[in-house]
Amino acid sequence: MKLTDNIWLVGSGASGFSMTHPRDCHVYLVADQGDAVLIDAGAGVDVAPILAQIERSGVLRSAVGRIVLTHAHADHSGGAAALRDALDAEVLASPEVASYLRDGDERAASFDRMKRPGGYPDDYSFRACPVDAELTDGQRLTLGALELEVLSTPGHSSGHISYALHRSGGVDLFSGDAAFANGRILLQDIWDCSIADSTQTVRRLAELKPAGLYPGHGTVAITLGWHHLYSAIEEMSVGLPPRQLSF
Repeated sequence: MKLTDNIWLVGSGASGFSMTHPRDCHVYLVADQGDAVLIDAGAGVDVAPILAQIERSGVLRSAVGRIVLTHAHADHSGGAAALRDALDAEVLASPEVASYLRDGDERAASFDRMKRPGGYPDDYSFRACPVDAELTDGQRLTLGALELEVLSTPGHSSGHISYALHRSGGVDLFSGDAAFANGRILLQDIWDCSIADSTQTVRRLAELKPAGLYPGHGTVAITLGWHHLYSAIEEMSVGLPPRQLSF
């Protein structure tokens, strides 16, 4: 699904547009001048539909040289190993997430809490994956004439990062599970979720005043993405955490 001249949605499960496996998060393909990255990797239950969507986009599979992850939760990182193999691409993540993935650490990635009956296939396991490079706050990745800026955005989980796409005329934000459309956030009963960090992260992201807001689930905003973040700020201003995303 083409969203802009440079952005395609190539994966989306039951909490989005039901394009690929139901457990998949939104998986974005960003491309310019023959260079492309995937943002997040889905759950990895079945990556064939994601690969088919890449083919349908018209972007050459051989152009996808990097898979950049927002965080370690299985719906976002579980497909990293399979897509790395299929695309011969590098996987990049924050230092914390890199550690969890290399070890296949289900507890650190909170998969031990999330693999409840009906959530994932009985034979599903959180697959370890090599991580080729670790990303730090403020780092910029060149993508044709574009740049992806790495933003440390903890709160939803440890080591969570978002990506600001700097392009001619504006900034688009890939927020993972740090912030969603309509002023929503997602807090869960897991070891590394923090309300305080999450609200600070929303404030930081709102300061970018992004045009596009491309979260890990739910609705996307092609324009006026900042408006959705400001909605969360308004709720925080009266002493409440923003409303929860509901699946």
